[in-house]
Amino acid sequence: MMKRGDFILIVLVLLLAGGIYGAKWLDVRGEHYEQGDLQAVITINGKAYQTVTLTKEQQTIDIQTKYGHNILKVYDYGIQMTYSDAPLPIALDMGFISRPKQQIICIPARLMVEVVNPDASIDNDEELDAVI
Repeated sequence: MMKRGDFILIVLVLLLAGGIYGAKWLDVRGEHYEQGDLQAVITINGKAYQTVTLTKEQQTIDIQTKYGHNILKVYDYGIQMTYSDAPLPIALDMGFISRPKQQIICIPARLMVEVVNPDASIDNDEELDAVI
């Protein structure tokens, strides 16, 4: 049987988790963009590999590096990884991404795909200012 303290603790944890999720949801929803404005930045081993505009037309990006082989598919104003030769292809489960700040990461291939809004305000307090 749950005691009153257990119930209060569970409610507080749920409220905290809901607050964090809600803040992130509002942050992404507050960014205004039109379909076709977004881009996917593809980096390999931390270095920019290619930037692709997310369009409605289907496009396939075949990436073969010394780290691995991956295939990305651009369609319906988003992007999805359709093939990975990684031993555990978890990146395939990350699905279709189409909103700013969403990512697909394939660690064995050292590949990261991030949806960005190139027209976003530079005065974002959440962004990294400098590295020391």
